[in-house]
Amino acid sequence: MAAQQSTGFKFWQSYKRALHQINFKIAAEAWLLISLATAILLAFLTIALVFMLQLPISALISPIIFIVAADLMLGYPYLLAIRRTSAIEEMLPEALKQMADILKAGGTYEYALREIVTAGYGPISKELENVLRKMEEGENLENSLRSFAENVDSVLVKRTVSIIIDSIKAGAGLADVLDEIADDVRELHRITRERISGTMLQVIFIIAAGAIIAPIIIGLISTVINLLMQTATGLNLSNVQIKDALATNNLIILLLQSYILIEVVAGAIMIALVREGKMNKSIIYLPILLLVAYACFYLSAFASSGLIRGITP
Repeated sequence: MAAQQSTGFKFWQSYKRALHQINFKIAAEAWLLISLATAILLAFLTIALVFMLQLPISALISPIIFIVAADLMLGYPYLLAIRRTSAIEEMLPEALKQMADILKAGGTYEYALREIVTAGYGPISKELENVLRKMEEGENLENSLRSFAENVDSVLVKRTVSIIIDSIKAGAGLADVLDEIADDVRELHRITRERISGTMLQVIFIIAAGAIIAPIIIGLISTVINLLMQTATGLNLSNVQIKDALATNNLIILLLQSYILIEVVAGAIMIALVREGKMNKSIIYLPILLLVAYACFYLSAFASSGLIRGITP
């Protein structure tokens, strides 16, 4: 229990740090309440429309709408933070290479940083601008670089900054060190791209099987179950038997739809682990997979039921 609480607390701290890094205008606690309230409101509106219009849709769609809405609202700023970190990591080799060239040409650390700031490297230029401002305010280079590493949720950036600081302390040639780091980071990006391209078939299979094919098949099964139940209610059965049969039918349909939910959640986690190596990245894939899966389920159910009604005398 303590480990679970620690993991949840760690994730929440990571989420708050992500919102802080993108300068999100709303506090994390307030955004959490707004997201949950909006998701609950959308869930109630959905179930109200289902009952008012008497749509042939299960009440399970209400918690699905809640999950999707909450995930989208909570995941949006987190996705922005992930994109920012990815952009910094992507531009890091070029920035380090330019710094190395400037140092080799006889430039100072401050001049090299100023050139990176004005070169337009995106988020990394903004972060190094903060480093440069701290140095102008009297902070030394090591502490300024540590603040840069702390403000970017990236193991790669933290390790790079640590190597740079150690090189400065040891009096090593920083230009050569930056060149080597840039080459290593480029190689790491190449390996990452190869891993993503190498796992593309597995990801496509998970999406096709879990979010498209399985929901379509389950939609067909639900139509067959409803047809069998309608046939059974036409027999000479008592009211109690008919009620029991309808209750069983609704329970089976609910279990089938619950299976779709469980399967999609598992699929999103597997995709995140295969592509990113991090389970928390599943928050990116979950809402899209849920929408696709339930859209395929209901389209399959409606199409098959309409087809059966068309061929049934």
